[in-house]
Amino acid sequence: VRIDTSRAEAHPGVAAVLSVLVPGLGHVYAGRLGAGLLWFLATGFGYWAILVPGFLLHVASVYFAYQAAKDFRSY
Repeated sequence: VRIDTSRAEAHPGVAAVLSVLVPGLGHVYAGRLGAGLLWFLATGFGYWAILVPGFLLHVASVYFAYQAAKDFRSY
């Protein structure tokens, strides 16, 4: 799911920092609400189940949010 936003571009660094703070928030910032919700739920479940999968999902969320913002900006 993509959100049509009025802003011209999403900055990859901001998306990465937002995902560090809250998993999935960087995806929402980059206009991908569905992906953001999925990362939030998957990372939360990973932390609940066992710490290591949660941490790995969190790192993956940051990386993919950065990539999503780069795609949004059409680098």
